[in-house]
Amino acid sequence: MRSALLSSVWTLFADPRLDGASDPVRLTSVLVLAKAPAASSHVITMSRDLAGWLGYGVSHVLHTVVPDVRASGIATCVPARDAAGWTHALDFELLPLKEARGRRGLSPLSLLSRRDLATFLRFCEAVLCPGWAPRDRPATPAGFLALRRGRGSATDRLAMLLLALSARADGRVPMASGRLPKGCNRSEATVAKLLGCSVEDARPVLKRLLALEGVAWDRPERYGEDRLLVPAIRDAYERARAASKAAPEPSAEDASASPAPAAPEEPDAGCARCGDEGECEGLLLAGDGWAQLSFEDVPVEVPGACGVQEPDVEASSQVEAGFDGGSGEAVGAGPHTAHPPVVSLSSSSAGALDCFSGSAVLGEDRLRERAGADENLPGASGALAGAARGTGPLRGEQYSASTGSGWGSPVRTGGFVRPVGVPEDLKVALAPVAWLWAGLERASTGAWLAKTVRLELVRLRSFVGDGEGVAERRLAERLKRRLDRQGTRPVQDLAAWLIRRGLPQNNGCWSNLCDDGIRIDSGGCCPSCDCLIGDRRGLRRIVATEVAAQHPHVAAGERRGVYEEALRAKVEYQSTVDVVRRERAAERQVAFYAAIEEQKAQLAEEEVRRAARPCEDCGRAEAAGLCPVCSLRRSTKALVDQAVDVAVAVRADVDDPQAVAMLTAQVGEDTWAFVRGAVASDGADDPVCRAFAEKDLATKVLEQRRQRALERLRESGPAGMEAAHVRRMTLHGMFPTDKNRERAEKAAAKARERVAQDLLREFLGDLARARAAAVPRERPPAWSERCLDLADRPLDEDTVAVGAGAGRA
Repeated sequence: MRSALLSSVWTLFADPRLDGASDPVRLTSVLVLAKAPAASSHVITMSRDLAGWLGYGVSHVLHTVVPDVRASGIATCVPARDAAGWTHALDFELLPLKEARGRRGLSPLSLLSRRDLATFLRFCEAVLCPGWAPRDRPATPAGFLALRRGRGSATDRLAMLLLALSARADGRVPMASGRLPKGCNRSEATVAKLLGCSVEDARPVLKRLLALEGVAWDRPERYGEDRLLVPAIRDAYERARAASKAAPEPSAEDASASPAPAAPEEPDAGCARCGDEGECEGLLLAGDGWAQLSFEDVPVEVPGACGVQEPDVEASSQVEAGFDGGSGEAVGAGPHTAHPPVVSLSSSSAGALDCFSGSAVLGEDRLRERAGADENLPGASGALAGAARGTGPLRGEQYSASTGSGWGSPVRTGGFVRPVGVPEDLKVALAPVAWLWAGLERASTGAWLAKTVRLELVRLRSFVGDGEGVAERRLAERLKRRLDRQGTRPVQDLAAWLIRRGLPQNNGCWSNLCDDGIRIDSGGCCPSCDCLIGDRRGLRRIVATEVAAQHPHVAAGERRGVYEEALRAKVEYQSTVDVVRRERAAERQVAFYAAIEEQKAQLAEEEVRRAARPCEDCGRAEAAGLCPVCSLRRSTKALVDQAVDVAVAVRADVDDPQAVAMLTAQVGEDTWAFVRGAVASDGADDPVCRAFAEKDLATKVLEQRRQRALERLRESGPAGMEAAHVRRMTLHGMFPTDKNRERAEKAAAKARERVAQDLLREFLGDLARARAAAVPRERPPAWSERCLDLADRPLDEDTVAVGAGAGRA
C-alpha cells in the first residue's frame, strides 16, 4: 500500500502542469487526490478547511493558493455559491486523476481503489489534519504536524508527508544515493530530492522538522547526521506488532482436537484479506469526499471485526498523536487480526517445501500417484480422506464436495462431480436465467457464454456509464422480458437462446438506445417508439373519421370491414410514397457520388496538365510549372531578402531613402557572394545539391542575423527599462530571498526578450513603409484623357440600344 500511494504521488508530481509550481500548489494537489472519491475526480471543500490542511490563513488561500492552482492547470476550481450569491465552498477537479481514469491504463492514479484512497486519506489525517469534532460523527484528532503554520508551512508539511510515505516499517527513511555536494550531508540531500529543490533550500526545512520532532536522527552515534527516521511511523508499527503478539493464537493440536465453534449470528464476521468467510468491508471508510468515516467509527461491540474485541483493550492509533500534545490522544483501530492457519502443516505438506503444491516423492507418505498434502492427517477433511483412500480424483482432475451445491449443474469429470456455476461477476446480470444455467453440460460452454455476456456488458456500459451495477441490471431486465415473451414454451438450449434472443438488442425505432421500446440509459419508455405509436394511432383515427363521413349509412356489422379496407389502402398508399421517396433519395445519392467521381476525374486531369507544364524560370519540360532547382532558388532568394532586411532594418536610417537603397544593395551583394562562394567551395556538381546547399546556408545566415539583432535590441534602452520595471513589480510585497530574486530575474529576462521581438518587428515595418514610399506612383489619367479614349471606341448593338432607351426616357 505504501509503494502504491508513493507511486501515485510521484506520478502526480511528474505531470508537466506542475513544473515550476509552488509547494502550496503541489500539496493542494496531493490533498485533493487523497480526498477524491473512488468514482469521481471532484472534491468540494471549504476554504477554511483547506487553509487548516495547508497551515495558512483563509485570505492567503483564497487570494494566492487557489489562483495559483488555477494558473498551473493541474486542477479546476469552481466556487460553489448559495442562493444569495455568496461563495460557501470550492469545487476542485483533479485533471490528472480524471485523465488517468478516462484512459483506463496502468497509471498508478487509475489503479487507486476506494480502499487505497481511504487509506491515503487516513494517512494524511494522521500527519497534516488540523483536527475537528463534528456533532454527529466521531472526532478526528489533529495530525502530529498540525501546529506548523505560517510562512513555509506548506513546504514543511509536504516534506513531512513525503518522508512519512517513504519510511520503512522501522521508521527509517531511504537515503538519497550518489555523490554529495560539498558542505551538505545525506539527510539534506534526501529532503532536497523529495522536494525537488536545492540543498540550500532543503536545509532550513530539515532543521524545522527536527525542531518539531517530526523526524529524528537515526543512530547518530554511528551515522551522525546522515540517517533519518520518522518516530511516528516506528511507534505505530511497534504498537501493531505488540497488539498482534498479545492476541492468542490456537495451536494446530487444539484446532484439530476441539470441535468447531458455533458460528456467530452475524453473517459477515470474518476477513476477506485472510481468506476466512465473510468480509471486513464495513471497516473501510464508508464515505467519499471530505466527510468520510474512519476505523474509529466501527462500534466496539460489533462481533467479527478485525482487531482485539475485548472492551477493556484500548485500540491503538496507526500513527501517534501530535507532537505538541494539544490535539489529544489519537484514537484508531488496532492492527489487522492475525488469523491462525486454516490447515496444520506437516513435513510432507506444501509448507515444508519450496513453492511446490505438494510432494509425491520427498515426503514420508507413500502418495506417488496423487498429490495429497495433509491427506492422511487426523484433522483432514472427509473429502481429502476419501481421496487418500483411493476414491478421490487423480492429479490434474478437479474435485467437487457436493453434487448440487452452488450455482449450476453438476458435470462429471473422471468419475467425480464438478459444479458449473454462474461466475461471481455475472450473478446479477444472469439472475433471471440462473436456474437455466444448470442445463449446461460443459464447463467450456459456460466459460464461452460468460465471455459473450461480458462483451455485451461492455457494450452496455458505453451507453449507461461505469456506475455500480447499472449495466448488469439493464441486462437482467432484458433477459427477464425475453423470458416472459416465451410464455409456456420452455427454453431448450440456453446457449442458442442467449445468442439469438436473450443478448441481442432489439431496437423498436431508429434510436440506438432503444431496447424493446425501453431506453437503455434511463430505463423508461422510449420517446421515439411512443412517437411512432402515436403516429399509427393518429392514422387510425383519421381513417375512422373519413369512413364515418363517407359512409354514414353503413350498418354496424359492415363498418369494421369498410374501416379495415380504407386503413389498408391508406397504409399501402403511404408505403408507396415511402418507396418513391427512398428511390429518389437513392437516385440523389447516386448522382452525388457520380458528381464526386467526376470532380475527382477533373482534378486528376488538371494534375496531369499541371505536371506537363514547363518550368517558368528555366523552361524545362514537364516540370509542373517549376523545376526543383528553380524552386530551391526562389526559396533561397526569399531567405536572402529576409536576411538583408534584418541587417538593414537595424542599421539604416529609414528617413533617408537613398541611404536605405544603397545599404540594401551593398548588404545584398555581400550576402549573395558569401552564400554562393561558400557553396562553390564545397565542389558540388549536381545543380539540385548546389541549390539545396545554398538554401540551407541562407537559412543559417538568416537565423544568425536575427539572433544578433535580438542580442543588440535586448541591450537597448527600452528593453532595459521594461526589464527593470518587471523586476521591481515582481519583488513588490515579497521578501528579498534568493528564490524570489531568481523568479524576478526570470521575469525580467522574458520582458527583455519580448521588447526585443517587438522592436525588431517595428523596425522591419518601418523599412517596408520607407521602401513603399520611395517607389514612384503612376498618375491616374485625367477625365479629358479618358473621354478621348472612350470617344475612339466603336459602338456595339447593346450600347446603341441602351443609348436609345435613355434618349426616350
